Amino acid sequence: MSVRNETVYNTFFSNEIWEMVNYLNKDLLNDFCLELKQKQRADSTIEAYKHDLKGFFCYIYSNLENKFVLDLSKRDLRKYSIYLIEECCVSNARHNRILSAIRSMLDFAENEDEDYDYDINIAGKVKSLPKDPVKKIVFLSDEQVLKLVDALVEKEEYQKAALLALSYDSAARRGELVQVKKYSFLNKKNNNTNVVVGKGNKRFVLLYFSLTKKCVSLWLKQRGSDDIDSLWVVGSEKNRRPASKKNLYDFFIYIRNLLEKIEGGEIKLTPHSLRHSALQNLSDGTHYLCKEKNNNEGYEIEKLKLLANHSSIETTSNYLKDTKIDELESMFGIRIESL
Repeated sequence: MSVRNETVYNTFFSNEIWEMVNYLNKDLLNDFCLELKQKQRADSTIEAYKHDLKGFFCYIYSNLENKFVLDLSKRDLRKYSIYLIEECCVSNARHNRILSAIRSMLDFAENEDEDYDYDINIAGKVKSLPKDPVKKIVFLSDEQVLKLVDALVEKEEYQKAALLALSYDSAARRGELVQVKKYSFLNKKNNNTNVVVGKGNKRFVLLYFSLTKKCVSLWLKQRGSDDIDSLWVVGSEKNRRPASKKNLYDFFIYIRNLLEKIEGGEIKLTPHSLRHSALQNLSDGTHYLCKEKNNNEGYEIEKLKLLANHSSIETTSNYLKDTKIDELESMFGIRIESL
C-alpha cells in the first residue's frame, strides 16, 4: 500500500498505514511534540511538524520495513529525499521543510541522553535543495475584484462573494479568515470581526467595510438560521458544518476559475493574492475604500503594516509591487521586457 499523495496539499499521511506504524516512532513523535509545546512553539507550528513527520513514518512503514527512525541510515534518508522529489513532485521549499522537521526531531533525540541512545543526526548529512525561483505575485486591480464580486453575486454565490470581499477589505490570511464568526456581522454598526489568532500567536481583529457588509448580508440571508458559529459553512441542512481551511481554498479555486473566464486567460490567483492586492491598492489609492474615504493618495506603509499585522515595515514592503521597472520606463520613455 503506497502513501497517499494529494497533488494540491502534498499529503503523505494515511490513516490505515498510521495504525501499523512502529510504536517507537509514535512515542518519539509524542515526546518531540511535548518538547515543542514546552518551548511554547505555536500550535500551528506543532501541527505542521506532526503532519510532516507522520507522513515520513508512513513512508518508513511502506518502504523501509517499518524501522525505528533512529536506526535509519543516511542512505535511507536520501531515498526518502528522492521519493519526495520524483514520486511526490513536491516543491523544493516543501521538500526542505519536511527535511527540516526530520532534522529537528532527530536533534531532539540526539540531545535527550536519558531517553534515547542516539549519537549522530543522519538528517544533517542530507542536503537541502536550492530555493525555488520566486513565484510571480498576482495582483488584482480594484476593478477586477469588484467585477468578480458582481459576477459571484449574479450567480448567487453569496458565501464566496463574502469571502472575496472580506479578503480584500481585511488583507487577511486564509488561516485567519477561517476563524471568523457570524456574530461579528449581526451588529450593522460594526467594522471588525471577532479576535482571530494569526502568525506568531498574534491576536487581532479583522477590519471590513461596505463591500464585505453587502456581501455578508446577502450570504446570511441566503444561509438562513442555524446554530453554527462560523461565518463559513459547507454541506446542507442536517449535514451542514463549519468550513475548514481546505474548504476555503476550494472556494478560492472556484473564484480563480471564474476570474479566468471573465478575463479570458490563465491567472494564477491564490488566496494570498488578495492579501497582496489589498495592500497594494490601499497603498496606491486605487482600492474602492480610498475612494469612499476621499483618499486618492493611498495609505502610508506604516498604516498598512498595522492592517497586515506585520512586525516590520520591511515585511509589508515585500507585499507591494516593485516599481523600479515602471520608474525606469517612465524616465527614459522605453519599454523593458523581462528575459
